[in-house]
Amino acid sequence: MEPCPDYKETLWLDVYDELDPNERPSWERHLEACEACREERKQLLGMIQSVKEAVPSSELSHERAQAIASSIKRKMNNEREDIWWRKNLFGTSNWLIPAFATACLLIVALSWFSLKEFKKPAAVQMISDLALEEQIISEDLDVIINLDILQEMEVLEKLVKLLDKKRDNNTSIQRESKINYGGAYV
Repeated sequence: MEPCPDYKETLWLDVYDELDPNERPSWERHLEACEACREERKQLLGMIQSVKEAVPSSELSHERAQAIASSIKRKMNNEREDIWWRKNLFGTSNWLIPAFATACLLIVALSWFSLKEFKKPAAVQMISDLALEEQIISEDLDVIINLDILQEMEVLEKLVKLLDKKRDNNTSIQRESKINYGGAYV
């Protein structure tokens, strides 16, 4: 038979004798009413008893238990002493720790102020870079202002090339007509 699903955990806690005393009365009332849970509890208790009989446990003597307990206490005390902030820093005495911390703070403060000094030349260089950019922008501005003139010059160049081409064509036609018609202009 399968025990009640709601009481499986309670069954296991009861079998291992770990059930909360406050829950025991309701569990015993359930066992009186439920045949499946009673049967499962009986089987589990029998199985645990047979395992205990088959594998005898070694008894721990009182002296051995005391030795183990004192060994554990010693190790716990040693671990507590091994905490880094309780130890001496780098094998030095404890009075050097504040001096070391002060030296670190001074180094950090001095480096911070020196970084401010290093930034000043960068600002001067930025000003010179701005002047160079302004020069480039003013040259570009001249090109933009004169862009209309440049475009007109391009159109004029194309027109001149076209006229030169037409003139060359007319000159070659006139030469051919002179040759064909005896030098008379047509």
